[in-house]
Amino acid sequence: MPFDSSSRNIGTTIGEKVATLREFIAHEMETRSQRGLHAAEACYLVIARTPDSPVAQALRAHAANLSSAGIRVRAIFSEVEPGREASATLTAPFAMPSECRLARDPRLLAAHEQLVLAPDCAWIGDCMRREPSKRDTFERYALNCMETAAHATRSFERLWRIAAPIQTLVPLSAALASRVPKAAGHATARSESTRRQ
Repeated sequence: MPFDSSSRNIGTTIGEKVATLREFIAHEMETRSQRGLHAAEACYLVIARTPDSPVAQALRAHAANLSSAGIRVRAIFSEVEPGREASATLTAPFAMPSECRLARDPRLLAAHEQLVLAPDCAWIGDCMRREPSKRDTFERYALNCMETAAHATRSFERLWRIAAPIQTLVPLSAALASRVPKAAGHATARSESTRRQ
């Protein structure tokens, strides 16, 4: 399927977006194989609003192939449902191994969703503040365009540096709750030992 490399606003459903992105990923994997490139050296970079964004769904659809090929995934999300941060579906949602981070700064919602598959292959989506369910979203498929892929890679790496690893994010209430009983028990033990002396 030829991918339109021009910037455009399209009126498609989420299902259609996921299907097109799945084909785009499959096309890159096939091209990589034809070029004789080692998939194990590949790392796909994705920035998405949530783990349920169309681009994340498209990657998950290829999880088995990515894993068997040894293609790593690094993902940055701007939103994660409360309580879902430690979920196994987030710490390794696409392939093994994969790394996920969360960008909590609301100003970063102005960034665009993106997917970098190779030094000359990238997809740019709409900005993350926009609901992915909107039909008239911006997207651009950049095949054989090193400039677009390089720009997207630089943007990803800058965002990666300020995003927090999802595995280490613990809700404040849970962190405090885990410390309070220990602190209370420690204080009780200390007061008992003081009385015995």
